[in-house]
Amino acid sequence: MKILPQARNLCIGIALFLGITFDAEAQITQDYLQQFIEFITENQDGGEEFDYSEIGEELDDWSRSPIDINSPEAAILVQWKIISDNAYRNLQDHIYQTGPLLDLLELQSISGFDPEMIRILKVIATVKGRETQTQSIPFGQMLIHGQNEIYLRAGRTIQEADGYLGEDPAYEGSPDKLYMRYRHRNSNTLSYGITAEKDAGEAFFSGSNPQGFDFYSYHFALQQYKPWMPALMIGDFNANFGQGLIMHSGFGAGKSSFVTDVKRSGNPLRPYTSVEENNFLRGVGITLKPADNFTITVLGSHHNRDGNLTIDTVFEDGQIENIGEDITSLQTSNLHRTEAEIADEDAIDLTQGGISVSYTNRRAHLAINGLHSRLSVPLNRNPELYNQYYFNGDNLTNASLDYGLWFGGLHFFGETAMSDNGAIATLNGLLAGLDRHITAAVLFRSYARDYQALTPNAFGETSQANNETGLYTGLEITPSGRWKIQLYQDIWSHPWLRYNIDSPTEGTEYFGRVTYTVKRRLEIYGQYRSKRNAVNSRPTGDAITQVVDQTRSQVRLHMNNILTKGIQLRTRMEWSSYAIPGEKQQGFMIYQDAVYSPLASPWTFSARVTLFDTDDYDSRIYTYENDLIYYYAIPAFSDQGSRFYINVRYKGIRNLTAEIKFAQTRQLDVTSIGSGNDEIQGNIRSEIRAQVIYRFDN
Repeated sequence: MKILPQARNLCIGIALFLGITFDAEAQITQDYLQQFIEFITENQDGGEEFDYSEIGEELDDWSRSPIDINSPEAAILVQWKIISDNAYRNLQDHIYQTGPLLDLLELQSISGFDPEMIRILKVIATVKGRETQTQSIPFGQMLIHGQNEIYLRAGRTIQEADGYLGEDPAYEGSPDKLYMRYRHRNSNTLSYGITAEKDAGEAFFSGSNPQGFDFYSYHFALQQYKPWMPALMIGDFNANFGQGLIMHSGFGAGKSSFVTDVKRSGNPLRPYTSVEENNFLRGVGITLKPADNFTITVLGSHHNRDGNLTIDTVFEDGQIENIGEDITSLQTSNLHRTEAEIADEDAIDLTQGGISVSYTNRRAHLAINGLHSRLSVPLNRNPELYNQYYFNGDNLTNASLDYGLWFGGLHFFGETAMSDNGAIATLNGLLAGLDRHITAAVLFRSYARDYQALTPNAFGETSQANNETGLYTGLEITPSGRWKIQLYQDIWSHPWLRYNIDSPTEGTEYFGRVTYTVKRRLEIYGQYRSKRNAVNSRPTGDAITQVVDQTRSQVRLHMNNILTKGIQLRTRMEWSSYAIPGEKQQGFMIYQDAVYSPLASPWTFSARVTLFDTDDYDSRIYTYENDLIYYYAIPAFSDQGSRFYINVRYKGIRNLTAEIKFAQTRQLDVTSIGSGNDEIQGNIRSEIRAQVIYRFDN
C-alpha cells in the first residue's frame, strides 16, 4: 500500500485528539437514522446510492404525530428495529397485566428497553388509551387537510463519462439525475402522492421518455381508518407475507449489527414511496379484520418488469415471421440508458394475486399465505448446470404457513413454504430474553435447491430462498448502561452449484462489536467481521478453474463525539484483508466527519475527509456517507486516494429546506476512473447534488 504514511499518522493523531469530550444534547432521531441506515447496509456490496427515504419520513412524521405506545400501532416500531420483538412482547404483557402506560418513563421497568431506546421513543411516541385509534375525521376533510411535502432534487457527476461522448454516445440522455415527489398525509392514517425519477444517462422529455421522467410511482393508502379495515392500498404498495419465503417487498431483516433482530415483522401492507423500479406491487391491497384476532389480507397487482427479451423468427415465403418470444432473465438494474437497456425496459407484465389469513393472540400467531404469479412472456433461462433447478415458465404458485409462539421470555417463529413443483423451504427461529441484560437469537434455514419463488426476500446468504442450509446465532449483552456487546455466527452450505461457483460449497461468518457510550456525549465501538466463502479461481497459466475459499476480514474503530450542542465529530479507522490461496491483499481507510449546527441559526454544515489505501479492488472498503435528507450513499474505496465532501443545509425560510452537497474523489497513479461507458478520463471524480423540500399544512 502506497498512501503517504505521514498523512495516515497525522489523521490518526487528529482522530485520537478529537476524542476529548464535552456535555451536549444529541440530535436523537438524526443519530438513530444514520446508525440504522449504516448498520442494515453493512453487508450490501452493491450500488453506491440507495433510497431508504421511508424510514426517514416515518421518523419525521412520528416526531410531529407521535405513535401511541399503548396501541397496536406500536408494532411498526419493531419493523424499523427501534424496539426489539422481545421488548414489544414484554410491553404487551405489561399492558395486559397492569393496564396502559401512563408515562413513557415506565418503560424503564420493562425488560428490553434500554436508556438509548427510551430517549428515541420520547421523541416519536406518546401514551394514550389502549384502544385501537381510528380516525373520526370525515374522509373528505382528510383528503384536503393535512401535511403536504414537495421534494425536488437534482445531481450529476461533473466529469463526463465515456458513455456521454462522441457523435453517437452510448447513453441516450444527460448525466443529470433528477427526482420529484409530492405527498399528502393526514396524521398516520391517510397518505397519497406521486414520485418521479430519472437516472443519469436516461432521456428526459425526449427519445424513449417523451413523457418526461423514466419512472413514475403513485399511491393512495389508508391505515387504521376503521377497526374492521386496518389497511387499504391503491396504486403502488409493499406487501409482506411471513418471513419472506414467498413474498416480501421493501425492507427486510438480514445480517447486521442488530444481531438478534432476525425476524421479519410489520404490517402486511404499506404504501410504496421509493424509486426501486421493480421491487413493489401496483394494484390494490386490503387488510380486513372480520373478528378480534383474525385478519385477512388480499392483494392484486399488475405492472411491467424489465427483462431480457428474445424473439424467435423464421424466414418463410420471403418474409421474416415471429414464431415465439420469451425472456432469459428478469432485470433489476433499473437503468435505461443504452439501446440494450431500453429494449429490456417494461418488456414483460407481471401479474400477481395473493391472500393471507391470520389468527393472532397474546401467545400465538398462525397464518396461511398464498401467492400466484403470472408472466406475460415465459421465462426461459439460458441452460447452465448451476441454474437447472431455477424457475422457467410463465405461471408459478406458492403457499406457506407462518407461525409464532410466545412462552415467557421465549419466542418461537418460522415459516414453511412450498412451490408448485413440490419443493420445500423452511425457516425457523428462536428469540430469547435470557434476562434484562442478555438476549439471544437462533435461526435455522433449509431451502431446497429446486424451491422456486419470483419475489422472495428471506434471511440467508442470498435473498432467493433456495439452495441453502444454514444456522445463525446472535447474542447481545448489555452488562451496564454504558457497555454493549453484540456477537453473531453464521454457518451455511449450498448443496448445489451457484453462478460462477462450479461445485457445492460452504461458508462461515463471524461478527463482534463492543460499544461504549457516555450518555449524550460519546460513543466508541470496535468491530470485527470475517467471512469465508467459495469462489471460482483460475491461477495465471492454469487452464482449469478451481473452487477455492476466499476470506474477507474487517477491523473497525469508530468514535462519535458530541463536543457541544452545535458541534459533533465522527472518526473512523478501518482495516480490511482479502485472501485466497496464493494471494493476500490488505486495505486501510480513515475518515473524519464534522457536523456544525450553530444555535439559533438556520444553517447546518457537515463535512468529511477520507484517506484510503488498498492493494486492489478485492480489499475494497465500503463506508456509509451522509447525504441530502432521505438520500444515502455507500461508496466503495479501492486503490489509493482521498475523498472529501461538504453538505450545507438552510432552513431560514418558513416551511422550506434547501441543501447542497459537493463531493470529490481523487485517486493516485491512475489515468482513468471507472470502466466501460462509466469510465472517466483522469484521476478525479466530482459530484454535486442539490435538493429543496417544501412542507405546508392545509
